Amino acid sequence: MVNEECVNQLDELNEFLMQLQPEDYSGMSPIFQTASVGQHVRHIIELFSCLIDQYDSGKINYDLRDRSVLLETDAAFAIHSISKIQSKLHLPDKELILEACQGEGSKKMKTSYFRELWYNLEHCIHHQALIRLACRAIPHIQLKDSFGVAKATLNYRASLTGEN
Repeated sequence: MVNEECVNQLDELNEFLMQLQPEDYSGMSPIFQTASVGQHVRHIIELFSCLIDQYDSGKINYDLRDRSVLLETDAAFAIHSISKIQSKLHLPDKELILEACQGEGSKKMKTSYFRELWYNLEHCIHHQALIRLACRAIPHIQLKDSFGVAKATLNYRASLTGEN
């Protein structure tokens, strides 16, 4: 189920975070030059948090995230935040309204909790792919082959090698 996929993906992110030195996490990446690994991790965490925190209201607006400096500068706090999210992901599916601030006013559309979990999962993998690039400049980091790679891509690669 998508809940477990998200838990597993966030486990992979936490395993990665435990390898980082503070400067690896919060320092500007020489690859990106405009963002840190911590800023990418903050973005992942805050989108999951929006979904969990706004679930009861039935309205989800990812534009209302905190943009917490602590999340992007303190890997231990990020790890703790990820663990809290993981403990709250197992909610039942239900219809939601997705709100977005676009130009003048806001736009609304129907969605569901599981659909938004899937979005967050794919969004997490996308940012992990970017983090993977930044880690090229951090020699002591060991990443799993699956880090930042979509499940469909992993399955496709396995089919090519007969490891399916």
